[in-house]
Amino acid sequence: MAKILSIAASEVLRTTRQLLLEQQGFSVYSALTLEEVEALGKAEKVDLALIGHGFRGPEKREFARVVNHYLPGLPILEMCFHSPEIPGADFVLSDSPHELITAIKHVLAGRRVRGYIE
Repeated sequence: MAKILSIAASEVLRTTRQLLLEQQGFSVYSALTLEEVEALGKAEKVDLALIGHGFRGPEKREFARVVNHYLPGLPILEMCFHSPEIPGADFVLSDSPHELITAIKHVLAGRRVRGYIE
């Protein structure tokens, strides 16, 4: 199954999201900081970066910059509540686990995700 770099704003979100993704059969590499993203980007090959909704816009854009630097061309899926902050990234406007998994599968299949998934 696909390998996902999951970037979360807190330990609770990191653990919860990792459990959810692993239950769906994904391999998960989790990060809380830019340094962790950089280290994982240097050491691991992943299929998707997932940037959680717990960050402010500038933080999300900085995480995306680091991901793009160390893993060029890697698809990024941004979780957001209102509007996306990362230019060019796919995004999901939901906190629903079902919609998140569906969005991940869409992006991994090469389809764009722009908000809600039906």
